[in-house]
Amino acid sequence: MNIIRVFPRRTSCTPDDDMAFIGPPPGLLIPPHDEVHISCVFTWDMALCEELQFQWQGATDKPVKLGGPAYGSPCGGFTPGMYVKSNIIFTSRGCNNNCRWCCVPEREGPLRELPVCEGNVIQDNNFLQTSREHKNKVFDMLKRQRGICFKGGLQNDLIDGHFIENIRGLRIAELWLACDTDGAVPSLERAAEKLTKAGFNREKIKCYALIGEDMEAEERRLQAIYAAGAMPFAQLYQPVRIGGLRQYYNSAWKRFHRMWSRPAATKAHVERGTSMWDYAT
Repeated sequence: MNIIRVFPRRTSCTPDDDMAFIGPPPGLLIPPHDEVHISCVFTWDMALCEELQFQWQGATDKPVKLGGPAYGSPCGGFTPGMYVKSNIIFTSRGCNNNCRWCCVPEREGPLRELPVCEGNVIQDNNFLQTSREHKNKVFDMLKRQRGICFKGGLQNDLIDGHFIENIRGLRIAELWLACDTDGAVPSLERAAEKLTKAGFNREKIKCYALIGEDMEAEERRLQAIYAAGAMPFAQLYQPVRIGGLRQYYNSAWKRFHRMWSRPAATKAHVERGTSMWDYAT
């Protein structure tokens, strides 16, 4: 089936093939197709995507379907290249954790393993919860890849000798950890130490860090992540039903977020020993 996929805006993950479009239909240049899928990831894009559905319905006599995570669409498997670039893959869906801020268990359910396809960016929500047999299949596939990124986030306390030994021989570009609470700092430090001893440095060890509640406490947590040997990447918590960061956080929080989500700014802030208030007030 030939499916046109439509996205509200382009991101680093958006497919770039001839059947992927951004925004309204391009006049007479629509390729032959059987269906049009409007893909909506974020709830704050729902109104825009509904407008896009209306516009595409006027440009084709084929079905125009609207769905995606924002609409709670079923997430049973994974088709490479369909809604993300072809090099980005999921080898599993779901997660067995129930973090209070995460919508993955609700949307995808418990972790389940998927067939392994070719790709160099592993986007699994919790790859390290998969079985050793499954991991070995993924490692075998990754031996043929370059610029490998474990982008979905690796659970700190599940980084073990098996994982370390198998990534040593891979052409790793990025390993993403997570440290979203003060209580997660010790496990992050242990994970970063293991990866550092295995030969990886801050250029490759990255760490997601949820922020948005207590700026002073979060400054300490972000400093601890950097000191552990990982590059922090701050993410402002965004409630599902709020219409975007611009409407939810003030300018102080946005400056603080920029300082801790851009490596050059983060490095300068830490090495100069500047106060967070120089940026956040």
